[in-house]
Amino acid sequence: MASNDPSADHTLGQRILREHVASVYDTYVPSTLTHMAFVVVFGSIIYSQLKNPSLLFWMGGLLMADIYVFFTPRWNPSRPARESAYWARKISRMVTLVSMISAVVPWLIVPYDNLPMTSLLMAVIVGSCARAAQSLWPLKSALFGYTLPMSLGLITALAWQGDGLHLFLAAAGAAYLLLTLRAGIGQHKLLTESLMLRFENEALAARLGEQIAATERASEEKTRFLGTASHDLRQPLHAIALFGAALENELRDRPEGRNAERLMRAVNALGASLDTMLDVSRLDAGVITPVPQPVQLDALFLPLNHTFSARAEQKQLQLRVRASGLWVHSDPQLLHRMLSNLMDNALKYTARGGVTVMARARGDSVWVEVRDTGIGIAPEQSGRIFEEFYQINNPGRDRSRGLGIGLSIVQRLSRLLRHPVQMHSRPGAPTFASCCLQRRRRPARLPGHSRLALWRRSSSSALPRRCCPAVCCCSTTNWKSARR
Repeated sequence: MASNDPSADHTLGQRILREHVASVYDTYVPSTLTHMAFVVVFGSIIYSQLKNPSLLFWMGGLLMADIYVFFTPRWNPSRPARESAYWARKISRMVTLVSMISAVVPWLIVPYDNLPMTSLLMAVIVGSCARAAQSLWPLKSALFGYTLPMSLGLITALAWQGDGLHLFLAAAGAAYLLLTLRAGIGQHKLLTESLMLRFENEALAARLGEQIAATERASEEKTRFLGTASHDLRQPLHAIALFGAALENELRDRPEGRNAERLMRAVNALGASLDTMLDVSRLDAGVITPVPQPVQLDALFLPLNHTFSARAEQKQLQLRVRASGLWVHSDPQLLHRMLSNLMDNALKYTARGGVTVMARARGDSVWVEVRDTGIGIAPEQSGRIFEEFYQINNPGRDRSRGLGIGLSIVQRLSRLLRHPVQMHSRPGAPTFASCCLQRRRRPARLPGHSRLALWRRSSSSALPRRCCPAVCCCSTTNWKSARR
């Protein structure tokens, strides 16, 4: 990935060079100690065969170079990246020094015309170059500094003899040197590109993390503002609604009354939209804390039936809310809102037939199901129905069908209450939505205050007090006591 920032390229280059230096110095100590031991063993073998005193001076000089390499200050991970070039040059100089001293030994062995010793020397130098090529790939200067002097010393010493065998060995050594250097350069390039890609990905991930953090902060600030300003936003709207209602009453029997009715419809739609958005903001801000308690589902279903029965009759739909006598553990008000949004969505997308609400016990769980005979949901849309402002078959954003936040609130409430929600459907088939609640036994003391609070939240008229939480079957027309 090309960059237009020279400083960024320089920093990236320093980081890559630091990784190369770290890779080379990672085997610094064991390689040096191994080389010292090998020099002693190899020099002793050669000296025992050739009895050449010059080999002792060569061996002493190479050991002194190894001791210098071992005890000289070396790179460690605490070194800053800006010093990487210095340490790369230093390791390159040291391995070049060792290689130049090693380049002398072929001139001390090959002229003796001892083919076994010459073969041993070639095997040692070829193996040393192969090992060095693998450990010095990250630094090309060190790779060339170690392999070239040693290999060229062997090649020139062999070629100097002039006979066919030594010339063949020199040509083979030259070919091997070229192949080794070519492989080393290719590996260095591959390693550099992989490090560059890694650091660029890390930089992109860091920038993406910063952008996500900034977006989350902005969303939290927006949520916090809407959550704290809900009273200030609702108060003037309530005032408009009161004055609008008074104006509608005064103009009820006059021609201007229609405009007052339109005004009130617009105010009501605006109020509903504002309430929905503020509810989402309060849920996102975490200012709503659930208060779980035993909840009787029949007492919860009763106000839901009264709330949506008029709407179902208006659309000529059949609404069935089946009683079960089951108790669950949940927050009654939040669960009421959750089921209310599911029922509202079911009625909204049902043109004929009806909507059924029921509860089924399955072990320690209770599944509350909302079924409709609506238009169904296509597979490609099933993953988006819980998104904000997403509505099926509403490309023109018809405001009479709401904002498309109802199911988004359902998803938030399901997470808050830990009531998983599932929805199954297909195009042209009924839609089946269900939420899983924790089952509870009927408590000794009935939480009547919770039931009354739910009844008061419904838009219907007050229910008779003698309407007990018996097992009932409710429709859009009546409630019938029934026993299963």
